[in-house]
Amino acid sequence: MRFIFFIAAITWLTDAVATPLNQFQVIGSHNSYKKVLNLGVKKELSRLNPKLTAQIDYGHINIVDQLNSGIRHLEIDVLKDPNGGLYLKPWAEHVSSEALFSEQEIEQLSTPGFKVMHIPGVDVQSHCILFSHCLNNLKKWSQANPLHYPIVIMINVKETGTSIDPQPSTLKFKASDYHSLDAVIKQTLSDSLFTPDNLRKSTLSLNETVTQFGWPNVDLLRQKFIFLFDGKKSQTSLYKKNRPSLRGASMFAHYEANQPEAAFMIVNNPVKHFEKIQKLIASGYMVRTRADALLDAKSSNKIKQFNAAKNSGAQIISTDFIPGSPQQVRFNYVVQFDHGHVVRKTPFNLNHI
Repeated sequence: MRFIFFIAAITWLTDAVATPLNQFQVIGSHNSYKKVLNLGVKKELSRLNPKLTAQIDYGHINIVDQLNSGIRHLEIDVLKDPNGGLYLKPWAEHVSSEALFSEQEIEQLSTPGFKVMHIPGVDVQSHCILFSHCLNNLKKWSQANPLHYPIVIMINVKETGTSIDPQPSTLKFKASDYHSLDAVIKQTLSDSLFTPDNLRKSTLSLNETVTQFGWPNVDLLRQKFIFLFDGKKSQTSLYKKNRPSLRGASMFAHYEANQPEAAFMIVNNPVKHFEKIQKLIASGYMVRTRADALLDAKSSNKIKQFNAAKNSGAQIISTDFIPGSPQQVRFNYVVQFDHGHVVRKTPFNLNHI
């Protein structure tokens, strides 16, 4: 796999000098940090809520190994834990077949700071418990792999739990918490970030910038990280509070096309919203979509959604079935472009898509 990506990398590097970022397509992992369910947790959860179990019964290899395999899009879920210890004793621990956390992870869970997990109390095992630890892993990998293709990282802020384990309740983010989250990203990755301020023309909004001038060439973005906040309207409203056009922000975020902050969109269903994605891309926006949504969907439905995703021209395509994932073997299904590539120059004319 790594050899295949090396060949692919030569292809896009040859073209990248004069090719804008939005003229590439990238396949990445959904909930990239997530480990597979513990067997004891899976058994008890299947008894209590088989539908939920079917939805979350997947996982990934660690993030560094994903990057080494060629993956250039990741997703990370973040939870607020300002005092530490909030997620230290989950329901899952009482039904697990073995210890869920190592001593180091217990120490990290006890530490104040943003935590990373899928569903508090239930699906709690992560390849990096602390958000800052995830970022440090990215930083170390990037330093060891200079001039890599820019990596897009989507962030979800988790503020709800599940009735299976209602305590402790998750904490709501305030505007100040989003500033703190931005600060952690900036402090860790600093000069490796490509932010809204880096894109925006000084006299224009983000929206005006991308629709009039587009995105930089990939050659100028090598060894960069681009963060995208996937939030509900209430969350993205807080995120942009007191910083119009995302001035000073670490992340791009999903806003409707008529808003000054709009530059990078999230449209999850490429089958239902195929034409919408095409129109957004033709206007100059970046779009992230999903190649699959239901883990246990029929292969024909998965293929239909992936075909819609790549044919829509969406630049970022998220999947549970990246090459080398546990799900690939289990379902005998994988999401990739021709010849095993996970990054490609788009075959479409984006102005006439």
